[in-house]
Amino acid sequence: MLLVLVTGRLEQATLLFSRVGDVMQFIHKLMNDIRKCTHSAVKVRDWWQSASVAMRIVIGTCSTIVFIAWVCFIGFETFNMVSAAQRYQLLAPNAMLIQRKQNNSGNHQLYINNNDADSHKFAQRHTKRCGKRASCNTRRVKSDFWRKPTGGKYPNLDGIPVSQLRVRVNLTKQRVHVIANGKNVYTMVISSGMDNSTPHGDYMIGMRGTHFFNTTEGVGADYWVGFIGGQYLFHSVPTRYNFGEYIPSEGVKLGSPASHGCVRLSVADAKWFYDHIPTGTAVHID
Repeated sequence: MLLVLVTGRLEQATLLFSRVGDVMQFIHKLMNDIRKCTHSAVKVRDWWQSASVAMRIVIGTCSTIVFIAWVCFIGFETFNMVSAAQRYQLLAPNAMLIQRKQNNSGNHQLYINNNDADSHKFAQRHTKRCGKRASCNTRRVKSDFWRKPTGGKYPNLDGIPVSQLRVRVNLTKQRVHVIANGKNVYTMVISSGMDNSTPHGDYMIGMRGTHFFNTTEGVGADYWVGFIGGQYLFHSVPTRYNFGEYIPSEGVKLGSPASHGCVRLSVADAKWFYDHIPTGTAVHID
């Protein structure tokens, strides 16, 4: 028993001394690193003192630019991280109970997220307002209509030269007409700019992309196609930060002016427009 105790004490002492040795080794390496940094700093100081005024100005300017760029990068990344955290905090409690009903298997609860809740509320308001009147647009009762084609089956534009294609935007009726060989081949429901902010005139289809996000306005869109550089676009109903993260409360505005000047399309129409309306196509807005 005594031998076991002595052996255990010796092992503990050995472990303790090994740890102390590790600590001392770490301190020794740290001191060496400090000496190296000090030596480098002395060299930089000596060089700086011997450098000409012009060289000092150049080096100082470059260092300042690099520092400012680094600070801006850190600030931008921090802003993105904070924005993402805020978005997820808002979306975290997105499970909300909207209905409890009976079925053959017993009680069950139906949950929808905040996006679906926006669409659900719209459908309720629209149904209450319209009732059973035939004049109401029953298509819009379907709260996800802004995801689908708004003009039926899409036409085949293969083989039609750009010179024979034209896009006409009717701001009064909130429609976009695709014209091929002088004939209207497809009509889309749109949302143009509020307060007549969509520019009138003749333009041409230019650059395009799959997604953008405007940090100033806090919204983005998918399948964008520019007709005045990158300032005015055809694009899908608005999204949040990510591709496909559509905002139903904005989608249901399709059919009436709602944008800041761009032309909004349904998700399906925007994708088709992006895929099939070529660069150089004439655009007329009236």
